[in-house]
Amino acid sequence: MLVLPKNTGLKRYASIFLDNHPHLGSCKVITVRGEDVPFWVEQLTKKGKKAIGLTGEDLYKEYVLKNGDDATEVLSRIEWTDEKALYEKPALCFIGPEGKTIEDLPRSFTVCACGKYQTIVSTYLDKLREQGYEIEEIYVNGSVETSCSEGIADAIVDIVYSGRSIDEFGLEIYEVIFRSDCVVIGGKHD
Repeated sequence: MLVLPKNTGLKRYASIFLDNHPHLGSCKVITVRGEDVPFWVEQLTKKGKKAIGLTGEDLYKEYVLKNGDDATEVLSRIEWTDEKALYEKPALCFIGPEGKTIEDLPRSFTVCACGKYQTIVSTYLDKLREQGYEIEEIYVNGSVETSCSEGIADAIVDIVYSGRSIDEFGLEIYEVIFRSDCVVIGGKHD
């Protein structure tokens, strides 16, 4: 069984994967959101079914950190390369007001992030807390940049692709936390 992402950005890599593995074309295909691919592969594996999935490395990492998945593993990696992307691939970044740095933030500040990266973000922010920062975390499902530009948050953590939104909202990337390729995952011991 193939579990493929229906997210627009990931669809291109699903096609690349299938082109490189034509023998999988006869498999039953389930399409789900990229962040749900690890769940589906894990559950199908636990039910004794052979399942292979494709998702973003960032989404797989978040799932494993959050759920402690011990039923799946990365079988292969497909390098994400896109000249239109600021870092040639999606990058999870710590972002704040333009013209400033992390050191310019107050010792107590609020960070808004996309909810699908809550565990990765919390782990990253814990490192800042070790440096003496007090950080309130808020999570939304979209419009992360707006939270900073409207004063709800002092900084954000979000996926940067082209960087257009960063420029549009007068923001600047302070640090790249994670660059993401695509990963093919499957049940362990398959």
